[in-house]
Amino acid sequence: MSNDTSDDNGNIIESLFEPGNAEILTQLRDGPKSLSDLVKNLEIPKQEIGEKLSYLIAKNFINKIEKNGNIVYSINIENLTKILENNDNFQNIDNGLAKLDSFLN
Repeated sequence: MSNDTSDDNGNIIESLFEPGNAEILTQLRDGPKSLSDLVKNLEIPKQEIGEKLSYLIAKNFINKIEKNGNIVYSINIENLTKILENNDNFQNIDNGLAKLDSFLN
């Protein structure tokens, strides 16, 4: 019997700790930001940020909000909390943090 759900959860957790995605989430923790804010604050090309935002939106980790004709992005804290608090994911989080640490150091 395959454990596809566990594998999917592992891939999702791993993707959260992928450096580019983690950098975007870190930028959004202080509040909503526009694409131009993210481009200015990150050392990631605009096209790549756009691709990562699309992925994070599709996985429901961030929200795309239109305000007064402007688009901003914010963390979907409720969904992220559910993912991170799931007991099955603690091992995946440890693995993701170890990979992120090895990338940063």
